[in-house]
Amino acid sequence: MVLEISDALLGVLLAIAGAIAFSGQFLFVRLGTEDGGVDDAVLVVLLCNVAMVVPPVAFLYSPPYSSLFTPASFASFAGAGLAGMFVARLLMFKSIEEIGASLTSPVIASNVLFATVFAVFLLGERLTTVHFVGIVLIVVGLAVVSWETAATTNPDQSIRDTGATLVLPFAAAVCIGIEPIFVSTGLSGGTPILPGLAVMSVAGTVGFVSYLAMMGSLRPIEFRSTSTAWYVGAGVSTTVGFLAYFSALEIAPVVIVMPLLQLTPLIVALISMVFLPQRLERVTWPVVASALVVVVGAALVSLSG
Repeated sequence: MVLEISDALLGVLLAIAGAIAFSGQFLFVRLGTEDGGVDDAVLVVLLCNVAMVVPPVAFLYSPPYSSLFTPASFASFAGAGLAGMFVARLLMFKSIEEIGASLTSPVIASNVLFATVFAVFLLGERLTTVHFVGIVLIVVGLAVVSWETAATTNPDQSIRDTGATLVLPFAAAVCIGIEPIFVSTGLSGGTPILPGLAVMSVAGTVGFVSYLAMMGSLRPIEFRSTSTAWYVGAGVSTTVGFLAYFSALEIAPVVIVMPLLQLTPLIVALISMVFLPQRLERVTWPVVASALVVVVGAALVSLSG
């Protein structure tokens, strides 16, 4: 007997797999930036993305590779690479270095709000009442997680200082929120997943290397350092996450896929509590309990799909 899985259910499963993979990014970068730098983290992760995606494209597809793209799909994937893989990642990794993974990941997950708004107004996708309730729960859970973690990390911090602390991850969340719009546009042009991800990876890498050159901070990578090893782990995790995420977007709407990816904060909080030393991450039970609200919201979104 063959078990048939609907496209909606498969999209849900792929989105959850992406959340698990993306959680590794936060943890590996947090461990690596204890002794390493953010620029090295972004560059190593981008190079891993390119190394894992571009060769399979060259092997699986025949030249001319330009036939895999339309001008619009190529531009869309390049835009996704610049927004999500370059700008968002730079802001996100800097936030992980400064305030930790367990605070950054919930704030980053607010991208679901931006992604949903962009999808409704730019792609014409429908937002049902159950979707809306689920997204509200996700946002409320993230707000509580962020506030609790900020208070635990620095209890003497003022409300104004707390807001300033969260600027980096919120800015990254906006960039990540627009990324699926570019991706969906590229996929709708008929471009397969791997070539699209290859363009994203190359565009993000070119953009970041150009940024480093302009800032005068381009330098060789220390391949033998422990930090680089952690960054490679982050690169592998993000590549797997993107493949699952792309596959989910190919068969399911943005308003279903993106909220489910927000399971990442709960995964990060639980793993941080169990495995990371307290000098790096201090995660309390209220943080984990609040993160469960995100799971409830994500479940509502998936069930309404």
